[in-house]
Amino acid sequence: MYQQQQQQQQQQQGGYRREYHFNNTGSMQQDSSLRAPKGQLQRTTIDYHGATLRGLELRHSGARPSLKGLAADPSYTVDVFPSVFVPDEPETSITTRFVQQALNKQRNPVNVIRWTPEGRRLITGSSRGELTLWNGLSFNFETIMTAHDTPIHSMEWSHDGQWMISGGHDGIIKYWQPSLNNLKILQAHKFPVRGLSFCPTDAKFVSASDDQQLKIWDFRRCQEERALSGHTWEVRTVDWHPFLGMVASGGKDNMVRTWDPRSARCLASIGRHNNSVTQLQWNRNGRWLLSGGRDHCIKLFDVRRLKEEVATFATPREIHSVAWHPVHEALFVSGGSLSDPKDSMGEGSIQFWMADEAKQKACIEGAHGSQIWSLAWHPLGHVLASGSNDKATRFWCRPRPAEHLPTELGGGDVDERIFRSPVNMRAADQMACHSERARRLSMGEARVPGSDSAASGAAGARVGAPGGALPGLQSTDVGRMLARIKQAGVVGLPGLGASTPPPPPPPPPPPPPPPPPSHALSGIFRPPGLPGLVAPHAHQAGPARAEPRARKTSRFNPIQRDPPPPNVH
Repeated sequence: MYQQQQQQQQQQQGGYRREYHFNNTGSMQQDSSLRAPKGQLQRTTIDYHGATLRGLELRHSGARPSLKGLAADPSYTVDVFPSVFVPDEPETSITTRFVQQALNKQRNPVNVIRWTPEGRRLITGSSRGELTLWNGLSFNFETIMTAHDTPIHSMEWSHDGQWMISGGHDGIIKYWQPSLNNLKILQAHKFPVRGLSFCPTDAKFVSASDDQQLKIWDFRRCQEERALSGHTWEVRTVDWHPFLGMVASGGKDNMVRTWDPRSARCLASIGRHNNSVTQLQWNRNGRWLLSGGRDHCIKLFDVRRLKEEVATFATPREIHSVAWHPVHEALFVSGGSLSDPKDSMGEGSIQFWMADEAKQKACIEGAHGSQIWSLAWHPLGHVLASGSNDKATRFWCRPRPAEHLPTELGGGDVDERIFRSPVNMRAADQMACHSERARRLSMGEARVPGSDSAASGAAGARVGAPGGALPGLQSTDVGRMLARIKQAGVVGLPGLGASTPPPPPPPPPPPPPPPPPSHALSGIFRPPGLPGLVAPHAHQAGPARAEPRARKTSRFNPIQRDPPPPNVH
């Protein structure tokens, strides 16, 4: 009754009024059918599966994928292959485009980040001791768990991807399965664990702590094997050689040292920074060692020359993290921050470098609002993740084709964008390639012999016909080429022009008839006769030869029975 009165009042007033109804509890609720429609929820995602399949097809067919020759059009985004398909183009793997920011409900500084071995998720360790999982494709939140009672400073995956270890501020190291199931708790140090690294066989690992020591551990037995002493201050970072028995470490004593884990002996002090060494990492080639410090310098060392650095990269920022690219061995990234906290410009910047160039290739100014504690590349090398003291985790990817162009190129038909866009119109005119021609070729209405491309002629025109053009040649060039062919006496080329073919050559003369046989010699050289056939000419062949009789055999046949004896009456 109440609802009918409300509808009558609404009809009399002629206006729109929301309808409500009473539920079982006596409270009014708005009718769901009259609610305002919600807008579409757009999610940022980077799906590399399509580009990976396309790259595999090209590799199987013998083609060599490349990213340098892509046209400036959004439709070519599918051809932006992962870095593994373009190992000779490191410049194409510089990730300067911001993708997504990941924030927890309870925000805390992100101290360390690591991708899972298959690249499906990113794991972050916070100063509250929590492990957070983020999706590697859509970058959305998946789960969170409390892993340590104190801040997490280090995490490392084993080479086989079956185990992960983490170190906390209380000196505890924990063993984790890929499902983040904790199986072992190890009291390794009395001070914070700053670095962890597995040996190439995953049988042992090394830990670095603020107690000025590095310890070698047996992974299976969870026992300490030996301690490496030699640093005079806190050890901040450590990394095991990718395939040798050598460990590199750096700390607040400004020194980079190499160790023999079998004898616990310091091999060499290969470098000295003017301030604390915050991060170091071996290159996958096994020869280069990269170190970054708070002295605004990044140093590159060669294991074959341990006394001096190969190159030094100077920056105006303190370096807190460095990371080699997983595919391009000469490309690396660094995260730094300005020494003056009052200057917010460039605070938490990301720089991209090449090992053979002293100048940086690219820089993301203001990537974070504070120090960048950790950087991690996706295993395929197409996405970079960064964790900072500003309590945020951010993802960066490679720029897409034509991102700097007007947005109207992103709409419309694919063929229309490619062949009639302002960016490609000039190139299409030079190649005599238009949208109608591409449509005809795709429908099979017109094809050029020996051509597989849609850019082989004008729309609906035949190559070599009047008014037509050859791909990459102007009309004057075609005329000159045809004139030279005519002067040279060439009648025509397949597919060019409509000239009449030359007359066929005359047939060869028939062979002369054989001479008649001689009657004088017919009796001497008489051809043998065949059974049932008459000899040629007037002579008759001899009697037909009888067929040879089948010879009897005396071989014993066990199957054949003896004939019955005749009846004698």
